[in-house]
Amino acid sequence: MNFNIYISDYNKTKILQLPIIPSEMPSFSYKSSNEEFETWWNGTYNFIEKQGLMILSLDSWLPSNASKYHFCKSKVNAIEIIELIKNIQSKAEPLRLIITGGDSVSNINDAFAIESFSYNVMKRGDYKYSLSLKQWREYITTVSNNAVKLGWNQNSTGWWYVTDAEKNTYYQGCWQLIENEWYSFMPDGYMKTGWLQDAGYWYWLKESGAMARNEWIKVDGKSYYLGANGAMYANTYTPDGYWVGSDGAWVE
Repeated sequence: MNFNIYISDYNKTKILQLPIIPSEMPSFSYKSSNEEFETWWNGTYNFIEKQGLMILSLDSWLPSNASKYHFCKSKVNAIEIIELIKNIQSKAEPLRLIITGGDSVSNINDAFAIESFSYNVMKRGDYKYSLSLKQWREYITTVSNNAVKLGWNQNSTGWWYVTDAEKNTYYQGCWQLIENEWYSFMPDGYMKTGWLQDAGYWYWLKESGAMARNEWIKVDGKSYYLGANGAMYANTYTPDGYWVGSDGAWVE
């Protein structure tokens, strides 16, 4: 199966594509804490709990110099991956894992706690590693309001979208299509605005939160074109015939 794996920090300020992926798609497991209890007359019962958090492990190797291998999926070197993971650990933050190219079940875009991370240098100078992850869910107290309503809500921090007012559930850490507009919600549930890099592409989220599509935007005096899927054009001509450079800005 031809799939891709990306990792990033909590705020998606740095997104790296793994140059080498495991030979097989990682296996996903969910541990539930089902409880057995005895009754005097009717014997043993099993109380089924809700599905637990996803657990997975990435075990593979990383090149010290990705440019040496033609089959690498990116030119990211081992030290960049290792430093990113260690930096996430030092900040006690979750790691964002994205797996694309699989089926609807195996594709992932979620936050994970790092359970363990180990690596060692192999004979040829490349690195072997093992990364164990457990799905992360933050106990949110910041987005809470007794007066929340179904749909959009706002407080002094920002906007969020409630999907069940009674249970106070809302979109978190995901893209969501709402009334034919795409919005991105951060892990804490608040709507994101401005630039967002996701899976190697740059997107612009307007002040309303809606993703810019099929249009020019101007940021800090430079003009950029966002395509039909919202991805920024770079190193190419736009549909209306203008050339944009490697940074996406219109070359006047």
